[in-house]
Amino acid sequence: MQRRELLKAAAGAAVGLIGTGYFNAASAQTEVSLRSLADKKGFRFGSAIDYQNLKDEWLKDLYRRHCNSLTARNALKWIGTERSPGKFGFDEADAIIAFAEAEGMKSYGHTLVWKNVPGWVSRIKNAAEARRVMLRHVRTVVGHFKGRVDAWDVVNEPMEYDAAEMRSWAIQNLLGDDYVAESFLAAHESDPDAVLVLNEAHLEKAGANYEQRRSLLLKLIEAQLAKGAPIHAVGLQGHFRPGLDRLDEAAVARFCGELKDMGLSVFITELDASCRFTYADKKFSEADYGRIFESFVTTVAESGNLKGVTVWGLAEKYGELEPKPVGACRKYINLYDDYNEPRSTVEGLVAALNSL
Repeated sequence: MQRRELLKAAAGAAVGLIGTGYFNAASAQTEVSLRSLADKKGFRFGSAIDYQNLKDEWLKDLYRRHCNSLTARNALKWIGTERSPGKFGFDEADAIIAFAEAEGMKSYGHTLVWKNVPGWVSRIKNAAEARRVMLRHVRTVVGHFKGRVDAWDVVNEPMEYDAAEMRSWAIQNLLGDDYVAESFLAAHESDPDAVLVLNEAHLEKAGANYEQRRSLLLKLIEAQLAKGAPIHAVGLQGHFRPGLDRLDEAAVARFCGELKDMGLSVFITELDASCRFTYADKKFSEADYGRIFESFVTTVAESGNLKGVTVWGLAEKYGELEPKPVGACRKYINLYDDYNEPRSTVEGLVAALNSL
């Protein structure tokens, strides 16, 4: 057996897997704790959370069982904290972070500067005004949570979602790539102890287009570091689309190795999967979701300086709808399905955490 297979077998024995290789609901609820596994490794494992999730006791217990870190999915985005110019509101984010603190969890901040901004930001036409507004936003948000949020997605998705080119959006169009270095510097000034992350999607996939994306991001990072930008880590989102694209383990290993050589760490920040394209892969099965999660986490850990993993939600019953549902595919794949039963992704992550 290969090393990963041995580790997976050991993980299964340790947490009581049933004969088919999946957790049953009872064992998942009473025995499996990703948080315990992560804590033993001194590792960060977390999930996205929304404000409304705090109203559900079953789901709160699930966060307590599995997470030593929480990421506010929407409450810390620009549209959630500064809907009107200079008028900041943190009620929902404060509640999420207070819950994390009460449960001994860390808080990961998502996200400061991203293309989804309030309409009033998009209407700015002057570069000086755009810079002033952006820096005020970064400094105010990071300053409000200084010492409470220990890591931030400072810049999110600077590239187009699937293309190897910089994204065209309000701030980028007025300030160019300089907005990246300036926002990181402002965040660092506001909380010098926070880990600052550049978060990007679709860096894990196979194909020439995705290789070009990895190359472009490395060039962007090198240019911003040369300007003094305190970029500490890169976030690999990990939104997988089985049947449409696939994980390129060798390319991910090379990329994470290059980041490590540059002195940068890696976070897996938004791990989930889409079921919308699986019809295109006749051999695809439920177990493959777990294999993808395990392979991705293990590959990054073996080749780069992996600091943490965040899944983009724990339970699909409370999760995000697929934009274009296909048949029974209605939700993004997380750890627990619509009936609150564990998926193979739990098994995959147990194996991955045991291999760290």
